Amino acid sequence: MGSKAGQPEYPATSDEMTAALNAALEAGDLNSIMGVMGRMVRAHRMRRVARETGLGEKSLYKSMRAGANPEFNTVLRVLRSLGFQLQVRPIADPTDD
Repeated sequence: MGSKAGQPEYPATSDEMTAALNAALEAGDLNSIMGVMGRMVRAHRMRRVARETGLGEKSLYKSMRAGANPEFNTVLRVLRSLGFQLQVRPIADPTDD
């Protein structure tokens, strides 16, 4: 798929999506996280994701864009629709060496 000016290509495979989202989560930047999730949703057809999550398409578009601040439940529902789940792991403490 081609990319719009200044926007990276959609992550296409499950591995690419996982890597892109994990990198954004690790950076801890909500703007990047939502940007990646928005690209993932568009790659998987906004209408299908909206139907599976019970969200309206317009609401989903607004929630899944860079700069958005959606409810956590919305993020979880969208991730599940895309075939993902969040997991938590402890941050490595550099003093534990």
